[in-house]
Amino acid sequence: MALVVDGGPALTYRDWDERSDATARGLSAEGVTAGARVVLLFDNARWTDYAVCYLAVLKLGAVAVPLSSRFSPAELAAIAEHAGVAMTVGPSDLTASTGLDPVVEPGFLERAGAAAPPLSAPSSHAGDLAEIIYTSGTTGTAKGVACTHESILVHDLPPQAPSGRVAFVHAFPVGTNAGQECLRMPLRRPVTAFVLPTFDPDRLCALVAQRRISRLQLVPAMAEMVVSSGAAARHDVSSVERVTLSSAPVPPALLPRLAAAFPNATLWNAYALTESGSARTLMGYDPRRPGSVGRPVGRTEVRVVDETGADLPAGETGEVWLRRAGAPRRVYYRDPDATADAFAGDWLRTGDLGYLDEEGYLYLVDRKKDLIISGGLNISSVEVENVLSAHPAVREAAVFGIPHDVLGQAVAAAVVASSGVEVRQLQSFARERLGEHKVPRQVFFVDRLPRNPSGKVLKTELRERFVARAVTAPVAESPRSEAESAVVAVWQAVLGREGISVQDDFFDLGGQSLAAAQVVARLCDAFDIDLPVTAVFEQPTVAELARAVEHAVAEAR
Repeated sequence: MALVVDGGPALTYRDWDERSDATARGLSAEGVTAGARVVLLFDNARWTDYAVCYLAVLKLGAVAVPLSSRFSPAELAAIAEHAGVAMTVGPSDLTASTGLDPVVEPGFLERAGAAAPPLSAPSSHAGDLAEIIYTSGTTGTAKGVACTHESILVHDLPPQAPSGRVAFVHAFPVGTNAGQECLRMPLRRPVTAFVLPTFDPDRLCALVAQRRISRLQLVPAMAEMVVSSGAAARHDVSSVERVTLSSAPVPPALLPRLAAAFPNATLWNAYALTESGSARTLMGYDPRRPGSVGRPVGRTEVRVVDETGADLPAGETGEVWLRRAGAPRRVYYRDPDATADAFAGDWLRTGDLGYLDEEGYLYLVDRKKDLIISGGLNISSVEVENVLSAHPAVREAAVFGIPHDVLGQAVAAAVVASSGVEVRQLQSFARERLGEHKVPRQVFFVDRLPRNPSGKVLKTELRERFVARAVTAPVAESPRSEAESAVVAVWQAVLGREGISVQDDFFDLGGQSLAAAQVVARLCDAFDIDLPVTAVFEQPTVAELARAVEHAVAEAR
């Protein structure tokens, strides 16, 4: 068996070959020719039909444009226009409201081609276009990554573990780079791919127990759901020999928990991009290097460079560049300007910041666009996320910058909590492990983090959602006590600001550690008390700091 949809149909290699032959003849009868772009609009529940149609398009010498329902009708229309699509193939319940034309159901093509004469082999070449993957991205309009036949076939695969047929399971959506890799895996190796229509941690672990699955392909968010749900403890997951995480950064705190959930498995963290093709790094879980994404696989090469493109020494942070020597370069379809920006020769400028250690292990620090610059200091959002994720009450965290009148940007965090925790507790936890400038000034509790189909957090959406809330000033309140009046007066003198309200936050007003020390010193002199330097950090509003002053005065009597 090649492909199995959980709770749905299965596909043998013979069926895959014969049905894709018939579908290719059906496409030809409908006027699709070599080189024509064909949208394949499917969901995971129809993965076997998708696999048939995908192979049929390639057999015809046409170009597959795999998409799923994650795209809105407007986005689908824009993609179809950009790609110059000749036809859309997909089930009617997915295609009916898209406005795409012409639309054909996969079953119709297969039936129409069943009695049609055989096709002659297409005159495709290794450098011809095979598929266009439209990346949903994290910031804006999807870009089409053009993949040639050669670029999807050239791979350095890790060694095959124990002999015998391997069964693996995934829930990657149609049309993502990870989904395409999983689709082609049974064509490269004797494996059976199980596909989850939707991801559910309990169903995943039940399937593992029923089918004795040996490998899991997950994004970190899925792995976190498995661990947090306790699903692995409710089912026999002893058959799992390997868990591979990809498509998004892995919080180091997740790895030991995942290892405990699957005690017989080795954990692997893969780093690759749609644009990088077969160039990638791979890391087996090593508690000594929990934050590394590993070393290059096969002929992959990695560089870390400065703004001029010069290589940086081990330990210094710069932009990560990737390539696989001799492999064909992927490009952005019909977008030469974007391609020129993304590549330096055959090196992909990944847009990720990272560094190499002395042994060549790669560590990712942040996305260039996600680096927070606050008061002139560079802050890695990933570093802050990893610290917050280590708190026992935090399931997930996403850190991003929000506008700040004085500092330029302030650190903010969206947190999915697994149990009750307060903002101040999280800030204190972070303060014990990070420099004060890295501690989130704004913490927003959310039910879930918005993600694209590849599992990457949509930080742009978080910024848009919370920036207005963060910058909206509370209703001004005048001092109500001697202590509040004194704190306001000291803040005004130190910060050079007027109109300070008792609910204002010292750091939102542009305060920093040196200014906080001045505030504490002046209050101690004014009231003849002893306050710790951390008082402003732990009680950052006028009202809170005034209460701390009053408490210190009472104790001093």
